[in-house]
Amino acid sequence: MKKLITLAVSILMMISVTACSSSNVVATVDKTEVSKDEYQKMLNISKITAESQYGKEIWDQEVSEGVKFKDQMKDSILEQLIGTEVIYNQAKKDNLVPTEKEVKKSVDEIKKNIESNKDYKKQLDEIGIDDTFLSDQEKKSIALQRYQEAFYKNTKVTESDLKKYYDSHKEEFNKDQVEASHILIKTVDDSNKELPKAKKEAAKKKAEEVLKKVKDGGDFAKLAKEYSQDGSAESGGSLGFFGKGDMVEPFEKAAFSLKEGEISDIVETQYGYHIIKVTNKKKDVTSFEDAKDTMKQSILEEKYSQKIEKLTKAAKIDRNEKVIKKVTF
Repeated sequence: MKKLITLAVSILMMISVTACSSSNVVATVDKTEVSKDEYQKMLNISKITAESQYGKEIWDQEVSEGVKFKDQMKDSILEQLIGTEVIYNQAKKDNLVPTEKEVKKSVDEIKKNIESNKDYKKQLDEIGIDDTFLSDQEKKSIALQRYQEAFYKNTKVTESDLKKYYDSHKEEFNKDQVEASHILIKTVDDSNKELPKAKKEAAKKKAEEVLKKVKDGGDFAKLAKEYSQDGSAESGGSLGFFGKGDMVEPFEKAAFSLKEGEISDIVETQYGYHIIKVTNKKKDVTSFEDAKDTMKQSILEEKYSQKIEKLTKAAKIDRNEKVIKKVTF
């Protein structure tokens, strides 16, 4: 199923173009039309993928004030389609479009993955994902990949570029790390859906009881094995070393503020109530020479993003808001 989800995400990054009337066009990129039909199929694929990972409740969840997940997804996919056309148009100019034989070979592999899961195949059939559609998507996918590879190959990264990057990203190469353990009393169910108010209150009470046991000198590892409600419980709550950005913000802030051997009060995150114990701290330093390969890739990615931004600004892009509003999923 993991391969199939990856496939669906890959399909989301591509789009075929079909000649259509203005009433069936959601956007144009220079002279290329992005059809309502293609947009609808992409939205339907995203629906299958998202619901398989997060459940049907995901669509009405707010991702920011006044913006629901479904609204963000709709906007995001349209921009993906437009962005794909911008790059594909340039790839065509650079003679990077694959042959029919190359496309067929790749599509045959995709179809094998799809056909290995009958339920998934049935879902795709129901939304009109056929061989023609897959071929169109894969043609663009290969062309876009070739364009990026050609850009990386032809773009020079100098020693000066590397030194400038290293000096301006000190935190990236001098990372503070914390080794910690925790006890988690969850406030979400197994599908990460928030528990009812009464159960959340009971969870907090339980966390307070466990915290008292810890503060009274109880063995943290043993208490974690007994009470913690996540996979680390078996190892006494051990999370190993982690850096900034690896954990959710409230957890990270609490962990990095503690000294070695200290235990936090109750820390609330979207997962529940945590009791954190810091066991070690260190600074992980990466030398300039050891960081060269990583820096080169990061610089190339930055330069590529800048190139795509330049291509996008140069393209004539029109969005048909009236048609876009009519598309639902």
